[in-house]
Amino acid sequence: MSTAPQSHISVAESRPALWTRPFVTCSAANFLLFFSFYQLLPVLPLYIFEKFQTDNSTAGIIISLYTIGALCCRPFAGFLVDSLNRKPLYFWTFFAFTLCFVGYWALGLLPLLAVVRFMHGVFFGISTTASNTVAIDALPSSRRGEGIGYFGISVNLAFATGPMTGMFLYEGLGSNVVFAISVALCVIGLILVKTLPVKPRPKVKRPPLSLDRFFLTRAFPQFLNFIFVGFAYGPVTNYIALYAKEQGIGGSGWFYALIAAGLIINRVLTGRLIDKGWLTRLVGMGMTLNVAAYLLLSFCGTLRPMIPGGTTLLFFASALMIGTSLGLIFPGYQTMCVNLARHDQRGTANSTYLSAWDIGIGAGILTGGSMAQHFGMHQQVFLACSAALFVADIMYLSYTSKYYTREMSKEKG
Repeated sequence: MSTAPQSHISVAESRPALWTRPFVTCSAANFLLFFSFYQLLPVLPLYIFEKFQTDNSTAGIIISLYTIGALCCRPFAGFLVDSLNRKPLYFWTFFAFTLCFVGYWALGLLPLLAVVRFMHGVFFGISTTASNTVAIDALPSSRRGEGIGYFGISVNLAFATGPMTGMFLYEGLGSNVVFAISVALCVIGLILVKTLPVKPRPKVKRPPLSLDRFFLTRAFPQFLNFIFVGFAYGPVTNYIALYAKEQGIGGSGWFYALIAAGLIINRVLTGRLIDKGWLTRLVGMGMTLNVAAYLLLSFCGTLRPMIPGGTTLLFFASALMIGTSLGLIFPGYQTMCVNLARHDQRGTANSTYLSAWDIGIGAGILTGGSMAQHFGMHQQVFLACSAALFVADIMYLSYTSKYYTREMSKEKG
């Protein structure tokens, strides 16, 4: 009777620690970086209209420069993270990211604001690649999937609370307070990064420059699949409020909160399953559920006669389904990319994963805008998203998952 508890204790003690000081500190700093960014997201267009009296088209171009800057630097971000000491790179790019908030407030010329917006994206791209890599370095390999899931919650929490906080502050106290709080939060984040106990990387002889120093060629199927996921999510970031208005639905802000809730719940529940060998199956489930979620979103108005109050109910149900599916997909694809990389390619692996997302988001926003202008409404946009995700789901189930299993079995063999 006394041996079973002892056996249980020895197994528990044998598990390597997950919540180490470097991991917790990096997660907290990452939350502050993303919160400061998301807090500004709904405020910046209003600030540009207010200060520069510009039109919607010009404001949209300036705001999109952030994504362009992040995308342009992603391949080089991975190269820098793998080539330089990660803590100083993380700190100084985070510092430059912080200064950009001051630039928005201080600069009085629209072209200079556009330059700051582009550079903000560049520093965001490098610092987030560095933070992901530093966090993964702090994780034991046997609990990597679980740790990546928990680390992603720092972004999800920022996504769930940042925009709402920014709007409350803007409406009550004005844009200057929003900028000041963003800077203050980033300064706290910088202090956390400065205290990170990261060992300097030993100098090693680097191979000649080649494509896989900037892009993880071994993870190309994962990269391609993840572009489709970002493509579908792009229109959600920009057009969901307009779609809700077309369907006569109020409170569209709750849509993003439900996505965040689904993401957080699923990341907590599935991280350990990834480490227990369920990785490819969980991503497959997430991909299929994502298709169903976008189909439900696109037909929520059509199904109105069948269900009392059905449009609103199905609209918000699709948000929870999108979040739940992404909670499986995000840590799954990132874990696959990292597992397919050598130890000295983790920065490249993370930049490859994040580049796919950036490309997908940008393409989805541009395509969705053109489609909405052509059709005069947004239902067709989300229907096209579900079709793209269906293609990605077939591609994943028929090739990408099998490719990953085959590549990993080569390493074990």
